[in-house]
Amino acid sequence: MIKRDPSKAVQVGFLVLLIVSTAQVAYWIIENVGYSRDVERRFAALYAADAAAVSVLSEGSPADDPGALLPHLEIEPDSGLASVSADALAALERESARRTNQYLWEGAFFLIVLLGGMAVLTRAIRHDAELRRRQQNFLAAVSHEFKSPLTSIRLAAETLKLRAAEADSKRLGQRILEDGERLLRMIDNLLDTTQLEEGRHELTPERTSLAGAVRASSEEIAERAARNDIAVGIDVAEPLTLSVDRTALETILRNLLDNAIKACIAGDGHGIAVRARQYEGGIELSVADDGLGFAPEDAEMMFEKFYRLGDELRRSSAGTGLGLYIVKRLVELCGARISAASEGPGHGATVTIRWPEAK
Repeated sequence: MIKRDPSKAVQVGFLVLLIVSTAQVAYWIIENVGYSRDVERRFAALYAADAAAVSVLSEGSPADDPGALLPHLEIEPDSGLASVSADALAALERESARRTNQYLWEGAFFLIVLLGGMAVLTRAIRHDAELRRRQQNFLAAVSHEFKSPLTSIRLAAETLKLRAAEADSKRLGQRILEDGERLLRMIDNLLDTTQLEEGRHELTPERTSLAGAVRASSEEIAERAARNDIAVGIDVAEPLTLSVDRTALETILRNLLDNAIKACIAGDGHGIAVRARQYEGGIELSVADDGLGFAPEDAEMMFEKFYRLGDELRRSSAGTGLGLYIVKRLVELCGARISAASEGPGHGATVTIRWPEAK
């Protein structure tokens, strides 16, 4: 989920940073308090050593006054015995207390700030997760509500087209059919996206003819491609088969071809090529078009949710931006890899899928 949602990755990363910072500040407080106390002990020991040294020297009647040389000591004039000055010890204790209070106050302040930030961020993440869940439930409910009447409208349009005698009626029936199919594709993508993000998309692998699946998918878009003067070429050998979920494969091919047609329409392209070959250890399928294309550095963005070709410059690409996102998620669930390549805007694009093992 984090990989597919950069904003959530930033939020989780910031939360982790706050947790680490909290641990660091707590360690800083403990370490510095211990250090202050250690310094106090070491200086007290040093003063005691000085006192012992002066006591030894005083027995030899030194020429200089040791008390003048060591102001932190008190030396008895008669006996020459030295001891640490009470004022020096008090000053040392005051310095230690000052530094300890400084560390405690500063550390407590930083801890409060960090804990407050963690609380706010945690609440924001929970709110965001709840909002996303509600949005997904809403999309699923609305999509289901739309699908039933659209199916009825499509059936009525097909009946109108078949029974109408007038050319205008047939043309209107065809237009209703086309727009209905477009809406149904969008609804199917929304439902597929919801299922994938909720982890409810179960796959049932079975031996499937890749050539047959490609032909079936190309037949679905044949009329639309012909209407836009787009030629679809297929070069897939009959023996190539995959152990894959048939529905998932059909969805992958349908979305790839749909995306290629949209790219051709937006970029004045007129050709789509579907090729498959067997390489060492697997099968490779590619769908290439001579349409809109994209900048080579944007190859990874092609599979992001809601990303659409041409959005940076103009709304030149139709659709919701979910097709390739669904394709990538299904390809990953099938244990394959997917990539996109283009020589640049206006030079078309190629999407390649590699199944790791030939079945």
